[in-house]
Amino acid sequence: MTDKERLVCMIASVSLKAQQSAVTRKAILASCLKLFAKYGFSTTSIDDIARAAGITKGAVYWHFVNKEELFQAILEEIRARWVETVQQPLSKETAPVSRLEALFDCYSKLFAEAPEICLFLQRILLEGHKEFSPQVGRVFTQTARFIRKIIDDGRVQGVFRNDLDSMVTAHMILGSLSGATQQSLANRSLTLTALLGEAKSMTMARISRSRLHGHSLEGTGHEMSTAQFNP
Repeated sequence: MTDKERLVCMIASVSLKAQQSAVTRKAILASCLKLFAKYGFSTTSIDDIARAAGITKGAVYWHFVNKEELFQAILEEIRARWVETVQQPLSKETAPVSRLEALFDCYSKLFAEAPEICLFLQRILLEGHKEFSPQVGRVFTQTARFIRKIIDDGRVQGVFRNDLDSMVTAHMILGSLSGATQQSLANRSLTLTALLGEAKSMTMARISRSRLHGHSLEGTGHEMSTAQFNP
């Protein structure tokens, strides 16, 4: 075998090991996410994670120093998924109404692909872990601010009701997104798509200025006059 052939074999071997390592790391994080979502951070052990991933305990420690590092890796993966599945598609929409409607559709896709994400965040938040619960709390706060920006833009443009409390409404929307995931898992006859579709319809009817006026037009003549002269 020539030196060049040896070099090619070495590169191929390293590449294969890197691929196998990446697959193992992904399996560890996927198993860990499910276990943390179901049992919580504190009660899940490295042994549990290794068993669920179908690998040795040593293999887990080869990739991650401890559970704390696993938690941070999961949180980073959730952020990356959120950017790809929610933030990037919404950045292509300019109209507030379209952005808010797309928000529900994007979260429906995100949670359908990985329903454990929402449960993981909620369980860690409720566990009251002194280090990790505040981190998850910041995730929810940042997401609410992201939604509030859409609502505020809609208020400025006159397509959403001006009397809305944007932050309260944003948290209401966030609650409906989280709640839909819980209900779809608790009752298998309820699909996540149907629940989030209904949540989207109810939210748009609640905050849309045009919907509010449309409701008035169906009432008495006095209500029609009010709708026409009080935009």
